[in-house]
Amino acid sequence: MNRIVLSIAACLWLTACASSPKPENAWWQSLDDSAAGRAEDALSCRGIRSSDELDRLTNCWPQDAPMLVPSQVQGLEQMSPVLRDCLLAGLPALVVEGDDRARCHQGLADVLDRRLYKLGWLKAEVTPRNETGTGTASSRGLLAVQLGQRYRIGQLFVATGPSQQVNSKRIIKKAQKAIPKRRWCTQTALEEIHLRVYDPSTFEHVQVALGEVDDATARASVIITIQE
Repeated sequence: MNRIVLSIAACLWLTACASSPKPENAWWQSLDDSAAGRAEDALSCRGIRSSDELDRLTNCWPQDAPMLVPSQVQGLEQMSPVLRDCLLAGLPALVVEGDDRARCHQGLADVLDRRLYKLGWLKAEVTPRNETGTGTASSRGLLAVQLGQRYRIGQLFVATGPSQQVNSKRIIKKAQKAIPKRRWCTQTALEEIHLRVYDPSTFEHVQVALGEVDDATARASVIITIQE
């Protein structure tokens, strides 16, 4: 990631815990996110599907193709059932053959890789398994995943313009309230930080992005860039 020069920087290890609002996406409303032990995983699944995913998988499966199931993806055993379900939601078990098979296989791996990144597995590796055959046999073991460690949000930094009128400490306190208890570095957490911090009556633009990643502590810093 590109380094960002901070004109004003304030950092604070996270100590506050707050409950995120219930998901608004209709796609995820079918999950009972109020069940004990499932709420945070369910909320983490919000926003992991990208609008261009279907573009990557164009003409890769017929309309009635079966959906991808956990048994066809090696390496997801340590994930909770809730996370596994949302990770694979809407993805096909490829049945395409011929010249498009390699492209579709790699496209499916890329989509899964991007979803894992948005769930906090920032350095997961997803690779297609080169199996041959037709029908059911060719759909087994489609992908292999090396999850690695799941990252948590570490330090928060605030970057502002030259006017230096932003109260960085107040911004960080607002951002802390948006982060779930276990502090997983998810797309949902970044979106909630943006929602808490952005005040259109005060700021012209707010960007929330990942900064430095520390493999030793499995934490990633978050940079909140504010344009007044």
